[in-house]
Amino acid sequence: MARLIPLVLIGLAVFFWLRTRRKTSAYLASYESVQDPDRDRRDPPSPAP
Repeated sequence: MARLIPLVLIGLAVFFWLRTRRKTSAYLASYESVQDPDRDRRDPPSPAP
């Protein structure tokens, strides 16, 4: 029983770490896929030399 408790805790830590990593990557993917209508206005064209 004393060996089982650390294994369960490590298993839970890995489970929550993987779940958080998956949710974070999904959030970043959704953030990057959003089209910004003001993007052209924020990036002015470079001046001609």
